[in-house]
Amino acid sequence: MAVFDISSIVVSSRIRLARNIASFPMPQRINKEQGKKVLELALRALGSLDEFKIYNMKTLSSRDAGVMQEKHLISSDLIEQKDYGAVILNHDETVSIMINEEDHIRAQCFLRGLDLERAYDILNNYDNKMLEKLDIAFSSKFGFLTSCITNLGTGMRASVMCFLPAITLSGEMNNVINQLSNRGICVRGVYGESSGFDGFMYQISNSRSLGSTEKEIIASVKEAVLKLCEIENKERMKLRANRETEITDRVLRAYGIMTNCYTLSSDEVYKFCGEIKMGIALGILRLKDNGICDKLFVETLHHNLSKSSGLDLDGEDEGIYRAKYVREKLRNQRIK
Repeated sequence: MAVFDISSIVVSSRIRLARNIASFPMPQRINKEQGKKVLELALRALGSLDEFKIYNMKTLSSRDAGVMQEKHLISSDLIEQKDYGAVILNHDETVSIMINEEDHIRAQCFLRGLDLERAYDILNNYDNKMLEKLDIAFSSKFGFLTSCITNLGTGMRASVMCFLPAITLSGEMNNVINQLSNRGICVRGVYGESSGFDGFMYQISNSRSLGSTEKEIIASVKEAVLKLCEIENKERMKLRANRETEITDRVLRAYGIMTNCYTLSSDEVYKFCGEIKMGIALGILRLKDNGICDKLFVETLHHNLSKSSGLDLDGEDEGIYRAKYVREKLRNQRIK
C-alpha cells in the first residue's frame, strides 16, 4: 500500500512568543492604570505596522470576540480584560498579537502544514522590531521572564496540529503521549491543556522553553511530528488491511448523517468530520474539497455560525441551522 501524504496528517503550525515589559507587574497582578500604560506602550511599539488592525476588548462585541476565540486568534483570558486588553491582527489573520493576556504581549503566527521555521521567521521579524522599542523583561540567567515558568527562556511555544485517527483507534495514543512526554514534548487537544481530543485532532508542542534555543525547540517538535507521521502511516495501513469493513462503515455512516440530519451539535460536527477526514485520508471517500472538514470545524462553532447567519442562534434553533449549513456545504461534494 502507498505511503500516505503528510498533508493528510499535519494540519497547521504555530509559533508563539511571550514577552513582558520590564518595571510592570505581570498581568495577573497589574492594576487598571498599569494595564492601560502597558497597552499604550505596546500599541505604540506595534501599532505602526500598516498591515495590522487593532481591536480593543472594551469595544469588541461579544460575538466578534467569540469568533476570534473560536479561530484561536485570542483566548478567553484576553476577552475578560475589557479595560486594557487588545489584539492586533494582520490582514489574513496569520499573525495575532495579544496584549495583556497571560503575558503583557503574546504574539503568534499560524501557517498551514508543517512550516514551523517560516512561522518563526515571520514572528521573529515583528519581535525584533518590538524589542527595539520596548524594555522587555529579560534575565541573563533565565532568559525572557514570563508569567508561566514553563515559558521562561526563549518564551517560545512551537506547536503543530495533527490529525491522528489511526493511532487513536489502535489504542496506542496513551503510549505515544508518554513517550513524547519523556522527550519534553506535550500533547494537548485543539483548545489547549484542558480540552479533549475532538475529531482525532492533537496539538503537539514543546513542554518547556528554558535551556534550549529557538532552533532547538523547533527541531525537537518537528522531529516528534515526523515520528508521529511515521507511526500514523503504519497504523493507517493496518486499518485498511485488518478493519476495512468496520472503518468504511464508520466513514460512510458519518457522511450520511452529516448530509441528511435535521439537527447537529458542535460536538457532533467534530466527531463526524473526524470520521469523514479519516475516510478521505484512507481513500474510502473522495470529496471535491478535501479541506472542507477543517473549515467546518470552525465555521459551525457557535459564534462563527451566528455571525455568518446574522441570527442570534441558541438551543434547538442553533442545532437545526448548523445541520442545514453543513448539508449545504457538503452537497454535491462527493466524487463517486
